[in-house]
Amino acid sequence: MSKERWYAFSKREQLLFIGSEFERARVSQLEGKQEYLQSALERALALIDLSLGDPKWSKERYRLWVLRDAVAEYYAGKDGSDIGMLYAVL
Repeated sequence: MSKERWYAFSKREQLLFIGSEFERARVSQLEGKQEYLQSALERALALIDLSLGDPKWSKERYRLWVLRDAVAEYYAGKDGSDIGMLYAVL
């Protein structure tokens, strides 16, 4: 997705898109589809990165960095908890 298109979405819409990737990851985890789980987490990270560059997040970037850090740790396998914990960060 292009920066311009992503930036046209509200912060709420951006979070909903990121959350939908978490849901894809959760379902993939339940079904034992590791490849799909990783792909969904990669897409979530890419969307978070786009949001970090969006000027509308300038006063709340810290929240996105916390979210990104949690997703990256889960992706790297450092967090052995259930994928559902990412919803708590979101």
